[in-house]
Amino acid sequence: MRWVFYSLVVLNLVYLGWQLTLGGHKQPVEAAVPAAQHGARLQLLSESAQRRRQAEPLRAAGAKQGLCPVVGPWASREEAGRAAIQLEAAGLRAHIRAVTVQKDHLNWVYLPAYDSRARALEVLGELQSRGVDSFVVKEGEDANAVSLGYFSSADSAEGLRIKMRNAGYPAFVRETSRPVTEYWLYLPMAQAESPALEDFLVGNPTVIRDRAACTGGSGSAG
Repeated sequence: MRWVFYSLVVLNLVYLGWQLTLGGHKQPVEAAVPAAQHGARLQLLSESAQRRRQAEPLRAAGAKQGLCPVVGPWASREEAGRAAIQLEAAGLRAHIRAVTVQKDHLNWVYLPAYDSRARALEVLGELQSRGVDSFVVKEGEDANAVSLGYFSSADSAEGLRIKMRNAGYPAFVRETSRPVTEYWLYLPMAQAESPALEDFLVGNPTVIRDRAACTGGSGSAG
């Protein structure tokens, strides 16, 4: 019976060693769990891509912030005021704003200003004797210059410039325009897609719609 006793002792020692071995492997894993809980949360690649897709529309919307709908133009404040009243009757608030734009872009062919009016008139006589339609500028920064004509086509202006230079006259070409004041109606950003605004545009086919930087007065008729 003695061998039975020794066999049990050996089995108990083997079982104890096996338990100690398992316990030694578990402890580092259990100790690492709290550290992971306090650290950065793991994020799946698919979840990261989804967040980027959700953020893209927000960035696009943010890029449009600060742009309000504007309609116009009208040649006078009175005309714009009547349109603002029409919009107000439809439940839309509009703010009138005057905007200066450059129109009538033309190419001016000219001889630079001479030292005196007498000299300019002398050159004018020479040109008119050659059949060149021209006149002397009387005032402004180009006083005593000789105007040779205005052209909407840059090629036509350049052709006359070359012709005059070949004839011995130092002609130049300059693009000119005149300032024009237009009146536009600025509406709040929230009214950009309003059906009432669409109806207004249908009823006013000469009016165009655009977007511009919102002003402090946007949203109230003025």
